[in-house]
Amino acid sequence: MSVSVVVVSTLDPVLREVTALSALSELPRTAVLRFDVRPDQGELRSVFSDTNGVIEDSSIPMDQTCMGCAVRDETLRALDGVGHRRAWDRILLLPPITADATAASRPLAQPDVERVMGIRVAGVVAVVDADTVADDIMGRARLSDRALALGSADCRTVGEALSALIAHADLLLTVGGDATGLTVIDHLRGAGSERGSLYDTSGASLFAPRHHPVVADSRIDPRRFLSSVAPDANGVWSLELATRRPLHPARFVDCIADLGSGRVRSTGRFVLPTRMDTVGVWNGAGGRVCIGNGGGWSGFLPSTRLVFTGIHDDRIHDDRDRLRNAFQQVPLTDAEWALGAEHWQHTDDGLTAWLGS
Repeated sequence: MSVSVVVVSTLDPVLREVTALSALSELPRTAVLRFDVRPDQGELRSVFSDTNGVIEDSSIPMDQTCMGCAVRDETLRALDGVGHRRAWDRILLLPPITADATAASRPLAQPDVERVMGIRVAGVVAVVDADTVADDIMGRARLSDRALALGSADCRTVGEALSALIAHADLLLTVGGDATGLTVIDHLRGAGSERGSLYDTSGASLFAPRHHPVVADSRIDPRRFLSSVAPDANGVWSLELATRRPLHPARFVDCIADLGSGRVRSTGRFVLPTRMDTVGVWNGAGGRVCIGNGGGWSGFLPSTRLVFTGIHDDRIHDDRDRLRNAFQQVPLTDAEWALGAEHWQHTDDGLTAWLGS
């Protein structure tokens, strides 16, 4: 029988420790593998422990590798042989605070890992405070403002980091009871995921097998993700804007500010006539938008699909009207579409800095 691994991500160090201590106290033969980034020392520290104490405490320099690569490599190194020693039945894996789970969960979920290492990923969990999540997602604070950045180059907003954890998780565990916050979580969590209370979730339920790698990856793949089926409630709404027409590059650039501003979380994909083979990735939170190159379409039909989530405020104009009006401006017109691919292939779209040449 394989050792079950649950990967737990959060933005809150206290909630991370509460989750770990709860599992250790309730479930015998459980170990914890913690990762922490030391930005000042430029190190990634990993600590492997159980109820008897620390088994291994090691650090590696981060000067020549990315954080995700380091977590991946250290995860595989630290757990090599653990599954066949049969000293533990379960392992709680804690990535660095604010880091998403994929660097640890993806390599462990590879088909041959269970056979070779005796380990299987049972679940990916995100622990979230419902009382603060709305302001965290929609606000403008950066991780560095809260001393949570993973290094000097980490310029993510709190909303960007938290949205990524929520979207990928198989299970969302919450503290707090704010109705708006819980509805925000339901709108942002991925298809097929579950939500429960941290304090009402037993250790057995935490380690219940619920991770399906293809499903989990589809939640954060801009080509495949599904919209939330959560109803609009408690002032929280979601809006999907889509078109099969490519977007006019110049008008798209002009509308980025309108589409990305406000207390809105947005995610999705876009396609430009100058880059029909490229998946444009859209990722926005707290008035900040990142766009990037998501690779090829891999058989999917090129299209644009952006999903926005916000909170209605009677004191200001409804963001949904602004977003709809802005989005209507960007698809190619009939006349522009009729110009043909050759015309657009020789057009400089001005996006080389973001999407590559």
